[in-house]
Amino acid sequence: MMWNLLLAMALLTGAGEFEVQTLDGQSATGQVVEMNAEQLVLQTAQGRSVFAIATLAGATRQAPADERKSNLWIELVDQSGLAATAYTVRAAKAQVTLTTGARIELPTRAIHWVRFTSPADRDAKLAKQWTDVTETKPTGDLLVVRKNGALDYLEGVLGDLDGEVCKFELDKEVIRVKRPKVEGVIYFHSNAPELAEPVGQLTAIDGSRWVIRTAVSNDGVVKVTTPGGVAVELPLSEIARFDFSSGKIAYLSDLQPETANYVPYFGFKEEPSALHEFFRYHRDIGFEQNPLRLDGQTYRKGLSLQSRTVLSYKLAGKFRLFKTTMGIDDSVRDAGSVRVEIKGDGKVLWQGDVRGTEPARELELNIAGVKRLDISADFGDDLDIGDRLDLCDARVTK
Repeated sequence: MMWNLLLAMALLTGAGEFEVQTLDGQSATGQVVEMNAEQLVLQTAQGRSVFAIATLAGATRQAPADERKSNLWIELVDQSGLAATAYTVRAAKAQVTLTTGARIELPTRAIHWVRFTSPADRDAKLAKQWTDVTETKPTGDLLVVRKNGALDYLEGVLGDLDGEVCKFELDKEVIRVKRPKVEGVIYFHSNAPELAEPVGQLTAIDGSRWVIRTAVSNDGVVKVTTPGGVAVELPLSEIARFDFSSGKIAYLSDLQPETANYVPYFGFKEEPSALHEFFRYHRDIGFEQNPLRLDGQTYRKGLSLQSRTVLSYKLAGKFRLFKTTMGIDDSVRDAGSVRVEIKGDGKVLWQGDVRGTEPARELELNIAGVKRLDISADFGDDLDIGDRLDLCDARVTK
């Protein structure tokens, strides 16, 4: 399966520049000039860089933002998500038109839900209501409609659907609902399907994500089969990223901490909620919505903590290493001074002072078998002035 993915990636050569990321946080941008089962060779402005496939997290094509719009979004039972422009159903077979104009057919048993609204045009309030509806435990299909500015739904059996009418069986009577009144449909599956183990994920430039069971390539086209059995052919020009990191690496900014506590240096009898919200830890961005920057380098992933903050993560003993580039954010250098302590299952793994007058520090800790990881950013030498600790590319790896 992995070799099939490598074959797909081999066609990336000449398809524009790619940024290659490794599991240990290295990255390089250039043309893919060679690919085999052991390594990937990238031609960069500085020369050739060689990356072992076993250490590869992914490859991202450097391309301008896609301007195409989708009219609807389809979520499959295997977690794939499809941006599309048209959706019809006849005899439990869905006909889907992708934003590329390509058409695919898939059984409704492979579909979790369809919402007839583009992600870019969704109202936040209705988005929350939609999520609540999709997480219900129905005993039948759901027909979701928008009524008086809110979402409502009926439970029954979904039938054929086209641009004009959605047929819906309610109390053994088939009713015809005008399609423009339908916000979305949610399919009921009595038994969860058995899904093959994925080997990666492909993200298209329109935002679609295809969970990969297998991928093969031919004449500039990648043929993907998802764990749910859905097959699609995608031109290489439509692919934004291949991701191989699933199960190998987890960025802390993508994980939900078990606890996250912030305590200001000067306490309040009644702490203003706006103050707490501003100083709570940030994911992948700084406190003024600025990028994470250390020693002049910008980082896409990471955590930003104000003293005093304590984060706790449940790891279940699944990971071997914790790695990060740690320092005081460039926006407040040279003022900050933070006392940092990192524990694994209550045992101190590293502690020390991190100061803005010092260069960023590369940290690698052995966390083999650790079930709980605690990270503390405490007050340093100068109260809490400039205490903006960045844990850039903070990640746990197997």
